[in-house]
Amino acid sequence: MFNLTPQERQVILFLTSAILLGIGINFLVKRCSHVKFIAYLNQDIGKADLNKADKEVLIGIPGIGEKMACRIIEYRREHGGFKDREELKKIKGIGNSKYKSLKDYFFLGY
Repeated sequence: MFNLTPQERQVILFLTSAILLGIGINFLVKRCSHVKFIAYLNQDIGKADLNKADKEVLIGIPGIGEKMACRIIEYRREHGGFKDREELKKIKGIGNSKYKSLKDYFFLGY
């Protein structure tokens, strides 16, 4: 049908492969774009959401033990969540110095 030289066949094969690869990459980018979008939105990656962190997450933060984690969760439940990270100071056992060491481990989710 087509009288193509071996070099022409290689070029056509290369171009076809490049097009298919581009279509595949485009599909994956569109399919996974929400993950990338969330990552860009959340500048606090690696921090715990003060209004959503469970007991195990809180205990994993240096300086917070089981009792302190329970107090944080209890305060959150009683007050409808934290409006500001400085509210941590209202919890028994968290003073100014303790707050300074903890504040960078938290963010407030929306």
